[in-house]
Amino acid sequence: MRLDSAQYGRIFGSLDPFPYNRAFVQQIEATRRGLDGSLFIERVLKALNLSNATNLYPPRNEAALRKLFEHICDSTNATIHHKASVVFYLLLDVDDRNGVDRAQYIAEQLNIPENYKIFMQGLWYMDNQTFDVALQYLTHPSLQPDFVDDIVSVLVRHAPEGDYSLPLAYYQTVQPLVQSPSTLELLFRALARSSIVDAFQFSRSHADFMRRQLFQRLVLTALEPAGGDESAERALALISLPFDTNEERWFKECLEGGEGKRLAVAKDALLMRKIATNQATLGSETGTWAVVLEGFKAGSGGRIQA
Repeated sequence: MRLDSAQYGRIFGSLDPFPYNRAFVQQIEATRRGLDGSLFIERVLKALNLSNATNLYPPRNEAALRKLFEHICDSTNATIHHKASVVFYLLLDVDDRNGVDRAQYIAEQLNIPENYKIFMQGLWYMDNQTFDVALQYLTHPSLQPDFVDDIVSVLVRHAPEGDYSLPLAYYQTVQPLVQSPSTLELLFRALARSSIVDAFQFSRSHADFMRRQLFQRLVLTALEPAGGDESAERALALISLPFDTNEERWFKECLEGGEGKRLAVAKDALLMRKIATNQATLGSETGTWAVVLEGFKAGSGGRIQA
């Protein structure tokens, strides 16, 4: 089957009822707002220089769907496989709403490569905010990483409180290159909240300027109030790390004069590091592991006098 505007009826078949009813359109618009103002299908259309088509999604009636289909078919900016993949995404909408199974059949008729289908299914599930299912597709070994910053950002922002397993699973499986500094910081905060040691190793994989920023972000994240044993465990994990000379300096700068100075536990953390590295001087400073760790559990600091 050829992909051209004359094939609309053969590709979409009977659309009774029309899948993009008012409730579904409202659901899509609400999802768009939750995905930083842009659906993944819209990001695909823009990447393929089909920006005019973004104004037609979601189509509010069959005439709008036909017009969207014609825009896709008539474009000279995208390859035939890319255009067919966008149509495949639309058919996934139809299948989901009307309880049919047309998308896979048409994909075979249009000879859409398997990896194109896998990728579009992953993005479709991202747009439907079924993130765990989306990752089953987006981490497939046949795929080259694409829309990495967008995927990471959405997964981190939508992670349940304290559970960053999905964004970290995506990153660790795909090992993509994160381009945006803001996305890198989101990913790093998620990593630091999940594993102090892993975040520390991650920071060391970057050039010195970014490494310093990430390291100091690690210090702030590890020492932010969490309450109870978790705060003490995170603080202990941080100060037990094998800092090199630069990291030792950055640690002190962060807690003595940088953003970390405002933390109630800043002085306690500095003392803990001295104890861990056998630099605490008897008589001039007092404190034991037990006493200082209690300050972290309480989240108040103040165990060490200024």
